[in-house]
Amino acid sequence: MKIQFLSPNLNKKDIQEAVKVLKSGWITYGPVTEKFEEIFAGYVGSKKAVFNSSGTAALHVALLVAGVGPGDEVITTPLSYVATSNVILYVGATPVFVDVDAKMGLIDLNKIKGAITSKTKAVIPVHLYGQMVDMKKLKKICGAKIKIIEDSAHAIESERDGIKPGQLSFASCFSFHAAKNITSGEGGAVTVNDDKLAHELKLLCEGGVERTSTGRFMTLLGYKYSATTFQAAMLISQMKRINSDWKKRKILWERYKKGLTGVAGVSFPEQVPNSRHGYNMFVIWVEPTRRDILREKLGQAGIQTSIHFNPIHLEPHYKKSFGYKKGDFPVTEKLGFSSITLPLHQKLTKENQDYIVDKIKELLEV
Repeated sequence: MKIQFLSPNLNKKDIQEAVKVLKSGWITYGPVTEKFEEIFAGYVGSKKAVFNSSGTAALHVALLVAGVGPGDEVITTPLSYVATSNVILYVGATPVFVDVDAKMGLIDLNKIKGAITSKTKAVIPVHLYGQMVDMKKLKKICGAKIKIIEDSAHAIESERDGIKPGQLSFASCFSFHAAKNITSGEGGAVTVNDDKLAHELKLLCEGGVERTSTGRFMTLLGYKYSATTFQAAMLISQMKRINSDWKKRKILWERYKKGLTGVAGVSFPEQVPNSRHGYNMFVIWVEPTRRDILREKLGQAGIQTSIHFNPIHLEPHYKKSFGYKKGDFPVTEKLGFSSITLPLHQKLTKENQDYIVDKIKELLEV
């Protein structure tokens, strides 16, 4: 049996909508893009959305609009993709890592207070695997002076305590990478609840160039972070079924949970109470000494897997630049070096999942 790790959930309608735009001749920013921004903002409960080229670009421009720059510090988690902290370096600020909790892998809010200094300008929490950080608690910790920029790449459909990403923060940043629940291959969005901020974000993504009735003028230093209209068309099509697709992934996610609960040597993140999981990934944790061997043998059995995530602070660039070493963030290290991400996409069958669960059991018994 051959089981792919990733299989983007694109159907004929999604492709037809993209082709329709391509044939129209208007493939850069336009009315279709604006329509997607409006639909997406409405879905996540924010006033405005700005569509751009990637989740990384979204985080970068959000930091710029928040006024983060050289001399500032930004608190974030070391258990994420490197983009979460790289963007802090892009603006000349310093990333300050805080360890995660052992049950869910989310940034440990109890440790954030101890990391705040007079230089702290923002916090970037990561809603990991589809589960949200406690935004009500984080908002109280940060108060009015420290801005919260959410990394919501895994959490388009998520809620916690009735709160959606972007509703209690300065900005929320999303990704439409091929591994996300809706996708345009690449792509991202920033949501905010302020028209002026949205306008500035849009300028930053369009080279800082503003279009007026008399011409185009560069009013600030921007970036080429624009996305295409045919990407927006694909996403509009997927938004029409986002809730029904979420229900299908929920079934797949819960089938894994049922099959792997109680299996010796396997654990996985606990579910946050009073929340709606985004079901972006199903991650298991095994002993670090067995992780790579298990992944190799699963691969030999035809099962592709991935890792989400190796600790950022132990990546070569961060070790070299900041002097990080093993033991600096022990919970992150234990979870990161224990993690195996299993296939979770809508081409998976019950037979596929039973095969994966049975192979994990078999291999861990050896």
